[in-house]
Amino acid sequence: MPLDTRMRFEQFEVGAVNQMAVSAARAVVQSPGRTYDPLTFWGGTGVGKTHLLQAIGNAIADAQPALCVEYLTAEDFARQLRDVLAGGQIDEFVRRWGRVDVLLLDDLEALADRRETQSELLRLVEALQSMERQIVMTSDCPPAEIPDLDPPLVARLAGGLIVEIGPPDHDLRLAILNARCRARGVELEPDVVAAIG
Repeated sequence: MPLDTRMRFEQFEVGAVNQMAVSAARAVVQSPGRTYDPLTFWGGTGVGKTHLLQAIGNAIADAQPALCVEYLTAEDFARQLRDVLAGGQIDEFVRRWGRVDVLLLDDLEALADRRETQSELLRLVEALQSMERQIVMTSDCPPAEIPDLDPPLVARLAGGLIVEIGPPDHDLRLAILNARCRARGVELEPDVVAAIG
């Protein structure tokens, strides 16, 4: 899937609940494959996991255009794997993903109960790590709490950095609202922004 070029660090509001995640993401951009590999963000819906994931991809693509950056959802990964298995093209699948320098995988929880897909993902993660390639994933809970996630995959992810992104506090919600208003050229009274926030 192509990266959404609107999802950048410059459009990501930072607060106490996501500051560590942003710091880790920026460290990965500075040194892909050498810092926090793999890096996993987890948190509830709407806390900015996908935005931060794509911000990493966009920043790396801008700074090092020769690197192959791939973003996709875990569901898309599972679908691609199913298709190549059905077509007997697993070797091409392995070669394709072996060329990736930065793998950005969204919604890891979608792989619950998909043992074969998890096994292939584990092999891919191990191969990419052995070549000092970067892996960043997101999930809605810590990987160890994803039902039926293969223990070796959980252990591999735990070998990197796992960071929670919490729901935005009041100040961060106001900052997000004000940023969205500025981006759209909308002016709201401060008390209206406070009421919405």
